[in-house]
Amino acid sequence: MTARLPALALAWLLITVPAGGESSRPLVGHAMALLAVFEQAGTLPPETSPEANALIHALIQTQAALTKSANPATRKWFADALHRSHPPGSEPTLKDGLTSRALEAILTHAVSHPPLERPEVGAGLMEFNVRQADLDLLARVYWDARDRLRSAGQDIHRIYEAKRQAMPFR
Repeated sequence: MTARLPALALAWLLITVPAGGESSRPLVGHAMALLAVFEQAGTLPPETSPEANALIHALIQTQAALTKSANPATRKWFADALHRSHPPGSEPTLKDGLTSRALEAILTHAVSHPPLERPEVGAGLMEFNVRQADLDLLARVYWDARDRLRSAGQDIHRIYEAKRQAMPFR
């Protein structure tokens, strides 16, 4: 991982994560690990591009909506997405954060159940400034990373787990 990723991610995360939030520390590690996966796959936008800031915003705000939304429709939409991504008997919770598997499940679910086409779900996402453009950017970067890694014989979820374990915020 290059030095630009931690500097870029940490700067954004320190601005957006509330101070003293010990329970939010693992969530910082999730976002940083996803950025590291995107960097390894070669899909992380250049640091100085507006797209890099947009991607970090999309990750942080989507994770905030996932873990903190009180909107019942939005919580159900996320729960439905995550439910389909886990084997029976291992129920995920929204508080687990935006892991690679959660992100993949959310992006897959968004294709067949567009959240912004349901006003009550869209309203819950907008409380966290998550727009369709954010979901589109996440989808493009994630699917491209997954495809590139897969073509190299690598698994995005295994790489994510390795990156996650290496992060200072666990």
